Amino acid sequence: MIDINLVEKTEETKNLIIKCKTQLFPVVRIPLTELQYNKLNGRIATWISEYLSDKDSFPNNPQEANMIIEGFIQSSNSESLKKTKNNIELFEQQEAAVVLKNGVIVDGNRRFTALRQLSREGKGQKFNYIKAVLLDSEDYTPKEIKTLELNLQHAKEERVDYDPIDRLVDIYRDLISDDSPFTAAEYAREVDSTEKAVLQDMEVAQLMIDYLKYIGQPLMFHIARQQKLDGPLREAQRILKSKKIDEQDYKDARDIIFASIASFDGDVTRKVRDMKNVVQDSKMLSDVIEELDNTLDKMDKNFRQQDVAKAAKETHTVNVPTEQKTKVIEVATKYTERKKLSSAQKAPIESLKKSLDRINDVDTEAVVRMSADDIEEFSEYLDRIQERVNAMKGLTNAD
Repeated sequence: MIDINLVEKTEETKNLIIKCKTQLFPVVRIPLTELQYNKLNGRIATWISEYLSDKDSFPNNPQEANMIIEGFIQSSNSESLKKTKNNIELFEQQEAAVVLKNGVIVDGNRRFTALRQLSREGKGQKFNYIKAVLLDSEDYTPKEIKTLELNLQHAKEERVDYDPIDRLVDIYRDLISDDSPFTAAEYAREVDSTEKAVLQDMEVAQLMIDYLKYIGQPLMFHIARQQKLDGPLREAQRILKSKKIDEQDYKDARDIIFASIASFDGDVTRKVRDMKNVVQDSKMLSDVIEELDNTLDKMDKNFRQQDVAKAAKETHTVNVPTEQKTKVIEVATKYTERKKLSSAQKAPIESLKKSLDRINDVDTEAVVRMSADDIEEFSEYLDRIQERVNAMKGLTNAD
């Protein structure tokens, strides 16, 4: 809890949208030593996950915990922190933060970090304080505080600098988890997005949760960050939402994509994209599942071994045994290439289908009403089409 006796008034004010209305709040100066980072801040979600995978909890000492989280802020986006720090050193803090009376920062973690570093570097006593609006958490529900945080973090375009996986973690917490406070429509409104875009993000976030379960690392968000899963998962979402995949085939299609993501190296996003036509072909998907059935079982058992879980804690990633990895890549590549070849072989048929559609679009009643000159030109094109048809019939030995 902040010692109110250490808080100094300023002449500044700040507008905040809270409880669905804009209110003017006074800005005060608070000693940095009275504040603590918000451990639920979305921008460091995967770093918190990584820390807690090694430790049971954060230190009880607020200053010790602050030093740990400051490291996360530094690592998560060092360039943005550097810019903020340089700006504050040159022009002092221009924009007030928002903190709760218990000392937890709602908005302004990067400014807090910059000030802490400038203070430690002896840049001047003025950097020992942060300017902030001070809110009493008892006056607001947790949802109202979170709504305010979303408003502040998304109000300016340049502030939307989440790591893509940290962004998905926030989506999971705010919209999917059992105690999630928002509907998609509410969230879209608060972050100035569309409900359709938010629903799509929810699908990708759910795939992240499902993938981490698949590899035996539920809610270990740092592994998703380490494997740079945003691109592959977004590609997977586009593939799996297709109506070409029957409901009964969905889990098989998803598991094949997950096994591939876990096995592929290099440009994983492109390689997942290449599998689109394979998993959307029910017969080919069945063939892939049949060939990989034993391998997928082995992978599942491997993911759940204690030594694999222990290694994941140390390396923050999950590796597929070479034999299984090679088999998945081999089968996925074989069927991807087979599908590409099949599509290329059918390309002439698709072209003819399109040509027939265009001919069927010709208005025969309009043909009857054409002038003599237009009829002559029309007949010329018919003759040229007939010549091409006859030539192609000759190629296929058709009658």
